[in-house]
Amino acid sequence: MSDKKRLIWIDSLKGWLMILVILGHAIQSSLGDACFHNHLWNIIYSFHMPAFMAISGWFAFSVTSKSINVGALCKRRFNQLMVPYLSWSLLRYVVSADYSIENLSRIIIAPDSYFWFLWVLFWIKIIFILNQKIAEKYHMDEIIPIGITCMVLLGIMVGLNLRVFGFQFLAYYYLFYFLGYAMRRFNKLQLTGKPSMICLGLLWTILAWFWNMHELPVWMPRIPHCPTSLLQYTYRGVTATLAIVVIVGIARKVLNSSNRFNRFIQEIGILSLGIYTCHLTLMDYIIKSLRFINPSNSEEILIILGFTICGFLSWVIVNLLKKNKIAAHFFLGK
Repeated sequence: MSDKKRLIWIDSLKGWLMILVILGHAIQSSLGDACFHNHLWNIIYSFHMPAFMAISGWFAFSVTSKSINVGALCKRRFNQLMVPYLSWSLLRYVVSADYSIENLSRIIIAPDSYFWFLWVLFWIKIIFILNQKIAEKYHMDEIIPIGITCMVLLGIMVGLNLRVFGFQFLAYYYLFYFLGYAMRRFNKLQLTGKPSMICLGLLWTILAWFWNMHELPVWMPRIPHCPTSLLQYTYRGVTATLAIVVIVGIARKVLNSSNRFNRFIQEIGILSLGIYTCHLTLMDYIIKSLRFINPSNSEEILIILGFTICGFLSWVIVNLLKKNKIAAHFFLGK
């Protein structure tokens, strides 16, 4: 498969995932905590952000043997991810009207809400780069330090339940970044046959149907002396891994089209970082405004209108931001 086609299916897949992200947040903003019992929300959340992380990890494997310039790569990742994270976080801090030091410090100490994905992806990329540099320096297969780091992070996450500096997200999502890397490196991890896609797809559907953010399925047996958190992370990890393997296999086959509709989905994928941060800033305000305008709106109407309006406005705003060099740098990482 050519690089051009590979980029087409990846951008298209990112576009569809971004649509699901906006829909999931529309459901969450409309339903509040009741979203945890909404099957559509649970299915979306069972895989959408792990899939985004796996797509990022796909590009971490390089078929070339060029020497790794740690400083240059870290600087590039900082501009791509940390600058937009800080810019959008500070913007949200300003509009929140809560100017306390505690609220400001959460941007660094507890980056586990709103724009957490950019923070986590930045540090995962840095850890990956350092592992690859270690492998290069000591002439070993880079999968060795990468795999050891993955096990150490997961062990700390489950054993210590560490929740400062977004560590719990970093440790969990490192696994899916690693999965994306491994899928590109080892072709056998990529599904190509329809029977395997159908079987694994059905298994994922069943697991996703019973997926819950805070609880294990009622039918899943508890293991004596085994932490519940380990069972929860295992269930979530298996569910997300199945979804990623299946959707990557499907995307490589069906998302390479160059028709007008798919080009639009591709554009959403290309702008996904900006749309992600922008829609998070807008969604709650849009849902509150819709409730104020018409308090009798049903939850279904709120979700549909919130999804449509927020998605459209985010797309427009990001297209405007990218036309200005300074705005594109600070808010889009360009």
